[in-house]
Amino acid sequence: MAGTARSTLPTRESRHDSGVLAAPRAPRVRVPVVGDLLRLRTDLLNAIQHAASAGDEVTHVRAGTRHMVFVHRSAPADAVLSDIRTFGKPDHRNPLRLVLGDGLVSNPDHDDWLRRRRALQPVYSRAGVAGMRRKAAEVAAGHTARWGRRDRTRLHVYEEMLAFTLDTVSTCMFSRSGDSVSGAVTPATAAFLLDFVQRRIRKPVSLPVGVPTPRHRRFAATLRGLDAMVHGIVAERRASGRHHGDLLDLLLDARVGEAAEPLTDTQIRDEVLTTILAGFETTASALTWTLYLLACYPEVQEAVRREVRSSAASDPAEPLRGTLLHGVIHESMRLFPPSPTIPRQATRDTSIGPEAVPQGALVMLNVAAVHRDPAVWEQPDSFIPERFAGGTPEKGSYLPFGAGGHMCIGKGFALMEMGLLLADVVDRFEISPCDAAGPEPRALITLRPRDRFGLTLTRI
Repeated sequence: MAGTARSTLPTRESRHDSGVLAAPRAPRVRVPVVGDLLRLRTDLLNAIQHAASAGDEVTHVRAGTRHMVFVHRSAPADAVLSDIRTFGKPDHRNPLRLVLGDGLVSNPDHDDWLRRRRALQPVYSRAGVAGMRRKAAEVAAGHTARWGRRDRTRLHVYEEMLAFTLDTVSTCMFSRSGDSVSGAVTPATAAFLLDFVQRRIRKPVSLPVGVPTPRHRRFAATLRGLDAMVHGIVAERRASGRHHGDLLDLLLDARVGEAAEPLTDTQIRDEVLTTILAGFETTASALTWTLYLLACYPEVQEAVRREVRSSAASDPAEPLRGTLLHGVIHESMRLFPPSPTIPRQATRDTSIGPEAVPQGALVMLNVAAVHRDPAVWEQPDSFIPERFAGGTPEKGSYLPFGAGGHMCIGKGFALMEMGLLLADVVDRFEISPCDAAGPEPRALITLRPRDRFGLTLTRI
């Protein structure tokens, strides 16, 4: 871990394939800094990792009229995340707002964001997360039972993790299974919306969404379906007055500002979609890469299995803390960060170290590079979950949930959800690779496998 007891870390043979995360390819044509806009659009992960490999802390890119600044090292990343007034959420032009409105992930108004964050803190507090644990455990047990119907199962990992996390968030949000909301929300729906947003982020100029292209019409229809689903469930819940002990109840009970006003239906819609769309795919990504690493390192897998079978968590809100499984999850997110970049925007002319940053510049934290910063991490490309035995480092070096004032409010929920499923999987199954080659990572808003890949689950 950063800055501590380096000599105590084990040396473990590398059996995972990090692809461009560890060994980016040189561009076909040598161009200054990161490269041209086309390479950012078509091969973002390789482009930013190749820029980081040059050793610079910060690089500048100009895409049309847009000035982009990529931050590749821990110290300047910490400087950005520590100053949320100077480096705020991207402004009203952020394409994420087309989907998530002014939810916590995309709200550019700091004061409004802060009021809403304080109102929603109880929803994702330790007590709130503990209250969701039973629901999430039932979902996990249902999925692992289905996978265990045969002695040996080939699991299409990413697709199955998307189905699991969607089912979990639907159950914890609405007390309904994923099947009951799948008319409006499916893994394919989320993939389309996130891809739609990502394309607009990488283009210097995009047509207004009101222009009736086929893609825009599909986008509008998808959003109408999501809005109808959420508003319908909220109206039904308000009319019935019944409490279900779920996240929607907590959102309906939340109060904003000094006047203690309830959230409007639009605000609830924004937070529901933020939780579903921003939460379930990042968690599915983290689970996918964690299962892959457990398959690559059977001795670690067996150690986690022994731990799961011999221990009982005393704290229902934080059952992972201090365990090897806790270290495995965090080390997986270090090597394969669910969100490989974090966007911020300069609200004034400023600087990052010696680098001038003009007002309005989009500042992109290269999380994938920060997590392998050789100045911070010993054996940065190796899988060593023991490095997290003393906790997680601070000061901008470990960012799967962001850091500072804008740290992800759903961190505790995501860790609880991942811990429950992984503990159930290692207890029931031996996880092994199907193929010699590992999955190639691809960066959109989340880090996902470029192609479908499988793991074998053998019932124990």
